[in-house]
Amino acid sequence: MGLRNRFSRGRATRDTADARERRRTPSFREMRARLRTEKAEAKLLETETKIHEEAARLRLRARPRR
Repeated sequence: MGLRNRFSRGRATRDTADARERRRTPSFREMRARLRTEKAEAKLLETETKIHEEAARLRLRARPRR
């Protein structure tokens, strides 16, 4: 067995392991964690939007009238 065969076999093993990892379906726990994260991000964006809208209303009211 020469050096070429040993190196090519090692690389092929890594490539198939990478492909297997890409095809792996997430576990129930991972999917649930992803869902919780997405919900939290959506709630955060909604809150941030409300804050900006309220700040805009306050700026409009605080402007001095001529």
